[in-house]
Amino acid sequence: MNPEKSETRSKMVKHMRRTMAPGLWAVLLLVVAFPSLGAQELPLKRDLPPGPCEARVPVGVSSGTPSESDQQEAERLSSEANQAAILGDQEGAIVLLREAAELDPLSSAVAYRLARILEDAGEAEAALGELCRYLALEPDAPDAAETRLRAERLADPDGTALSPAARSAFEQGVTAFDQGAYDEATQHFSRAILEGADWDDAYYNRGVSYVRAGRTSAAAADFQWYLETNPAAGDREAVQAHLRQIAPTPQYNPGIALTTGLLIPGMGQFYSGRPALGFLVLSTAGAAATVALLHRKVEVDCLQIPEGGVCPPQQILDERVTRPLLVPGLATAAAITVVGAILAFRGARGSDPQLSSRGGDLQLALPAVGSGGLTPSLRLGPASWREGGGARLLLEVRF
Repeated sequence: MNPEKSETRSKMVKHMRRTMAPGLWAVLLLVVAFPSLGAQELPLKRDLPPGPCEARVPVGVSSGTPSESDQQEAERLSSEANQAAILGDQEGAIVLLREAAELDPLSSAVAYRLARILEDAGEAEAALGELCRYLALEPDAPDAAETRLRAERLADPDGTALSPAARSAFEQGVTAFDQGAYDEATQHFSRAILEGADWDDAYYNRGVSYVRAGRTSAAAADFQWYLETNPAAGDREAVQAHLRQIAPTPQYNPGIALTTGLLIPGMGQFYSGRPALGFLVLSTAGAAATVALLHRKVEVDCLQIPEGGVCPPQQILDERVTRPLLVPGLATAAAITVVGAILAFRGARGSDPQLSSRGGDLQLALPAVGSGGLTPSLRLGPASWREGGGARLLLEVRF
């Protein structure tokens, strides 16, 4: 090899090393100083839950154009149905309008009229189908927004589904995120959370937006809430990995978690960074104590026969007030408090193979009893807050 070429190559390698070394050190320093730069970005969730009409195919909309005679007959039947409704013959009006809809399934006027009269008759499912057919025929009608709201109310009479305001805010958040307006996106997703009553995907998207905006602490709180309220999430491992990168798991003192959990129900969970479980322990223990203290049984010795089951005050000889649920209620509250403190202690120590989450419930495997393989487990899970409220405490025994 030519000595001059070898010397030139050696000089080039040394120059490249001297040039690249500062750059590599700079990249490493940035990753250490800003962990989120080294974290793998999470994708935004863009899909909305289907609306009441998105999952159903309106009957007759895709059929061919009816003949002119069928259209005229459908119009005549619709007119007779209006007269029948005015005269109070609701069933007759429904029969006539259904015949008209079969003759002319593309008539939006017949669909809407039939939907309203079915709704008045209490046939919500059939009315919803006709409203969806009307919206499929007239998606840009002046009353389309009002009709969609009416369809959503029919599909969700309890008001537990996502509201149009929540859906709109979510879509606006996605649009702002795509435009790089991350602060604006977080505001839209916050509004979707308020309108959607703890919507998991909105919390997740706000966390992703917070990361892009450089607010890793706020993002970590949203991701933690997403993981706690959505234990069966398909992307749970990815979110956990991302959470560890942007916010390393803090170290908690197990003794403090146990002590605070014994002093105040759920406080150990609040201390160890699990507020959802802390609120669950606090609410169940508080409910048990409240029932124990407020439930009373009054026995009265009356000098005369009570009138309507009530003894007049001047005729009361003796009155005894007892609280029959005081001991079991307080014992239940104490048991929940102790169990919550133990869970807080184990949670502060780190992952515990005996502690698991199934379907939103927290399950704790207890030591085996006897030699017969009897394995008890304590399961603490939330009830439906919108329907009945409160929580349930279940003791399972498995063989």
